[in-house]
Amino acid sequence: MLYTSMDLQESRPLVEGFTRKYPFIRVEIYRANGEDVSQRMITEYRARRYLVDVFEGTGMDVVKVLNEAYGQRYFTPRAGGYPRQARDPGGQWVATRYNMLVLAWNTDLISAAEAPGRYEDLLHSRWRGRMGIEADDQIWLATLFGLWGEARAMDFFRRLGAQQLSVRSGHTLLAQMIVAGDVALSPTIYNHRAEALKGRGAPIDWRPLEPVVAIPNVVMLARRAPHPHAAMLFVDYILSSEGQVALAKLGRVTAHPFVKADPPYLNQGFAYRTVDLQAFLRNFARYDSLWQELLIGRR
Repeated sequence: MLYTSMDLQESRPLVEGFTRKYPFIRVEIYRANGEDVSQRMITEYRARRYLVDVFEGTGMDVVKVLNEAYGQRYFTPRAGGYPRQARDPGGQWVATRYNMLVLAWNTDLISAAEAPGRYEDLLHSRWRGRMGIEADDQIWLATLFGLWGEARAMDFFRRLGAQQLSVRSGHTLLAQMIVAGDVALSPTIYNHRAEALKGRGAPIDWRPLEPVVAIPNVVMLARRAPHPHAAMLFVDYILSSEGQVALAKLGRVTAHPFVKADPPYLNQGFAYRTVDLQAFLRNFARYDSLWQELLIGRR
């Protein structure tokens, strides 16, 4: 059983590639957003219901499960090809893909020349009342606080919160609202989602505001997995170059350093920073308080 936050139109083809390689294994998928998946797994384990074999999802949600001791260490030679920041020092997860938070805008409403090119450009009065953000991107704030320092980050987010932001739950929903013209622009859009919509002819484009915040999605092996050997075959597959190429063909930004995203500019040509998941969760209460105070509470 695979638990994942990856959309079914992407997770199903990935699983189909795996089962073609291992036709004797049948894979069931439970898909929901990362928070719901992690909460379901935690609830099941507290009830001593051990259904899941592999959890592939946003790093924050996987680490929540690991902090409950519902995962286990695993070894795969595939992990050796990944950079240090893409691997858990404790051996309980490896990154599979990244969600890059970028600026996206409606091309019918804003030209490329007009669109912001730096974070500070978001503070211009012309964007007041026209900008949206995702409701739960505290990790974006936390990463920029870590990079910029307290004084600069506090000033930026306080001024951003004064821009009469439209706050919406769900990155996909927010991207669709940009396409519909309900929101003119947003700095919290996943670039692979904007690129997919653009490829289908939707009036949307994107650019990185550097440094881009890269949110890792990771794969973990469940403690008491009912099918641990089949589970490890899946872990090996998704981390292999074959599995990573399959993810790239689905438009995802791959974590493997030698497998290029498709198109390559999804993660090339700009600076990005990955998130220290454990440090973020240790300090989540503070970052959530700042997020609510500076952005959500000031709408």
